[in-house]
Amino acid sequence: MFVKCSSKVMTTFQFTLKNNPKVNGERSIIITFIKDRKNTSLSIRKSCKEEQWSYETERVKKNHPEHKKLNTFIEKYKKIIQDIIEDFEDRNIPYSLPDLIESIKKYKGKNKTASFTEYLLQSINNQKVSGKIGSARIEKDTLNSLQKFFNKKEIGFNEITFLSLKKYEFYCYEKGNSPTTIAIRMRTMRYIFNQAITSKIIKESQYPFKDYKISKIKTDAKKEFLDEDEIQALKNYVPKDNREAFAKDMFLFSYYSRGINFIDLLKLKKNALSSENLTFIRTKTNVPVTFKLAGYNKDIMKKYLSDDSSEYLFNIVQNNNADITYLKNKSHKYLNKYINPSLKVIIQNLGINKHITYYCARHSFATALKFKNVSVDIIRQALGQKDINSTMAYLNSLPDKKLDEIIDMALI
Repeated sequence: MFVKCSSKVMTTFQFTLKNNPKVNGERSIIITFIKDRKNTSLSIRKSCKEEQWSYETERVKKNHPEHKKLNTFIEKYKKIIQDIIEDFEDRNIPYSLPDLIESIKKYKGKNKTASFTEYLLQSINNQKVSGKIGSARIEKDTLNSLQKFFNKKEIGFNEITFLSLKKYEFYCYEKGNSPTTIAIRMRTMRYIFNQAITSKIIKESQYPFKDYKISKIKTDAKKEFLDEDEIQALKNYVPKDNREAFAKDMFLFSYYSRGINFIDLLKLKKNALSSENLTFIRTKTNVPVTFKLAGYNKDIMKKYLSDDSSEYLFNIVQNNNADITYLKNKSHKYLNKYINPSLKVIIQNLGINKHITYYCARHSFATALKFKNVSVDIIRQALGQKDINSTMAYLNSLPDKKLDEIIDMALI
């Protein structure tokens, strides 16, 4: 039975047995190809006896002792050929049977051992050793998603092509992933390919991102925030349980403390407290930030203040553990398990139609300053950013109340 692989180009192939048997009576399993009225064949370097072969299903019968293993091998071979043909056609590249055979041989050749999975796992480990837990987590998420897409653990560099990237993008959308998430995963894959090429693990000809453009993924750069009225509504909200209370308090502490990231909140120590001020080094930029503890954030600090045995300010970090990996894992766990899910419920209960997470406290703080026409340099210092260009880029991604007012007046 022939398999027709495309309606655009008449390329068909079939798994069958070679006419002449070997000395041991077995016949080689081959693939016959037909295209443009020409034909050729390719051996898959496997064999069986004729009575063990089904010409109808193009598979080994159950009377072969290794029928499952052989049939799995044939299925994988079939998938490789289909992907190569589809890749040619999707990129509108004219090809002949010799071109097809050469591509198959290259795939099955020395580059077959170039494992994308193995290389990415190595990168994940390197990121962890370097203390880049966030990067390691992103790479791990990318690998998990790809393994589900390919439905297997081991993925070769050769399997990630222009066509498979397009299919994977569609797969991610079907799974409900945001454009931003998809773009992050694609950039992760591109980084791994670039590293592998630099390390001579794979050839430049295997680079799929020459044709696949990540920039065409429409990412949503909108930064959600709570305005002053919504912040007041949050302050007045009565939590339903301890988790809601904790999520509310952590968000508002960040809002009133220069939009402090949660990892930096965890790292706050009592010895950094001087009079009514608290100073910390921002993890992301290594820039020192000082803010005042007064009113709302001071009350929250007292509520969650650790006991005398701890050097940390909040009673979240245990045993004075200063290991950065421990702290980052702790931060990730609290944000994703306790804070953000509870914030989602609170915001829904308040009737606010926004996707608010802990990090939006930083956006809310910066937006409040922007709406009050605070100078860019003051905002830069408040946010703990290194240079004014970073602050300008950040503020440009936030809403512009002044511009909205001008437009509203013009349209009256």
